[in-house]
Amino acid sequence: MLMRLNETIKRHLSDNIISYAIVLFFFVLGISLGALTVSNIDIDTKSEVKSYIDGFINISRTDNINSVEILKQSLKLNLITTGALFIAGLTYAGILLVPMIATFRGFSIGFTVAFLTDSMEKGGFLLSLVSILPQNIVYIPILIVFCVCSISLSFAVFRSKLNRKRNEASAYFWSFGMTSLFLFFIMMGGSVIESYITPFLLKLVAPYLM
Repeated sequence: MLMRLNETIKRHLSDNIISYAIVLFFFVLGISLGALTVSNIDIDTKSEVKSYIDGFINISRTDNINSVEILKQSLKLNLITTGALFIAGLTYAGILLVPMIATFRGFSIGFTVAFLTDSMEKGGFLLSLVSILPQNIVYIPILIVFCVCSISLSFAVFRSKLNRKRNEASAYFWSFGMTSLFLFFIMMGGSVIESYITPFLLKLVAPYLM
């Protein structure tokens, strides 16, 4: 069983090496752009966001964090992201849309980590470690795999359109649908971490952040 799974993973990586290179490039590009954007934010905006973060840290010291609401928002965001990737994969437009989605998610992470580190120094690094890392241990690998599956299907759709053959894209479709559903369920696990474990970790380190 393990050998078969190992062979399947190796074959998947071998067949989609170009797609992985594209997705990883745009994801890292997004992180870099997000980090660079922080240095261009004016002082007033930084102060406003910093006040919001301080307020959130103060709330985290109490039991007032609404984990259920965080879970709802997290599931909603992940559903939008996976839904967009699924729809993008069904058309050759996904060749452009998928890298854009990967760049946006990378930008969000890069901007958040850079802003916290820049505005709170050591406390910001600790805050980003406990508030961003836990759920993204799940989100990032799943997002990359989802993007790769989506862009690979987009390439298949594009080739089918050029060759006027639908067999290649159709062969990918059902596999892509089941894979998408499986990956979304794993992302739900990330949402649970974000809603319950991350607030708990944040509460533990809150006294050391301010």
